[in-house]
Amino acid sequence: MGGARAAERLLRSAVLAPASGPVLLHAVRVLLDAGHPHRAALWCAKLRPRAQSAVWAAAFGALGAEALLQLGELAGAECEAGRALEAAGGRPGGLYLWPAAVRAEALIALGRWEEAAAGLGAPLPQARWAAVPWWRARGRLHLAAHRYQDALEVFRVTGRLALRHGAGRLPHLPWRGDVAEALLGLGRAGAARALLAEELALPALGPRHRAGALRLLAATDEAGRRPHTLACAIGELRRCGDRAELARAMADLARALDVLGDSCAAGFGRRAGDLAAECGLPLAAPAAP
Repeated sequence: MGGARAAERLLRSAVLAPASGPVLLHAVRVLLDAGHPHRAALWCAKLRPRAQSAVWAAAFGALGAEALLQLGELAGAECEAGRALEAAGGRPGGLYLWPAAVRAEALIALGRWEEAAAGLGAPLPQARWAAVPWWRARGRLHLAAHRYQDALEVFRVTGRLALRHGAGRLPHLPWRGDVAEALLGLGRAGAARALLAEELALPALGPRHRAGALRLLAATDEAGRRPHTLACAIGELRRCGDRAELARAMADLARALDVLGDSCAAGFGRRAGDLAAECGLPLAAPAAP
């Protein structure tokens, strides 16, 4: 929390100029990774129009879109990422790949897979650190289509890139959770559980990433323990305000309680449905083509 407070003090006192752009962008990233996407989105909305170049307008737009995505404001995230792509001028490179990836993730969550696939089309970017968000979005598209082996191969690429370049260049990337989700789809619950335990043991893991790992971990639990693990995930999600992920966790909890014959299942199911509708999230969507 101290890092978030220091970041906000810096944002209040600094003047946006070409030289201060990297520092301010990093400060907003600190807010986002500390579980404050609402504040991060507000700062990006304030800084983007004041950017003195298309480069920084695109960067603050991409980060703002990421913040909206983490709030479950999927349509807003898709729109803001599209504006960042326009500011980037459609030129290949890291500045283009970042908002392209955020836009694709929003479209995948909304169930608009064909549009997402079009935005992630060939040629494939080189395997470098700036391409990591793009590769991860491509893996999420494979998951949506239930192509678990393809997703596993892509997420292993992102994991290698994150390990190689993560120190100081990338925000925390939950590649272990991504790999675990693909492994769960392949029926390899034991291997998935081991990776999720590694993820949850990381120091200073933000609430959103912790919640995601806990939600997946619950799928590897015995039926009687699953509601407790999901309740822990829900608590983390309420801290960081991710309504889309909260809807998924509540839907999982409703199913877990129903298996146990708990009468609370219906209530959690209704709340999950309400949240999903607010976000435009198709909880029970068919697989992508």
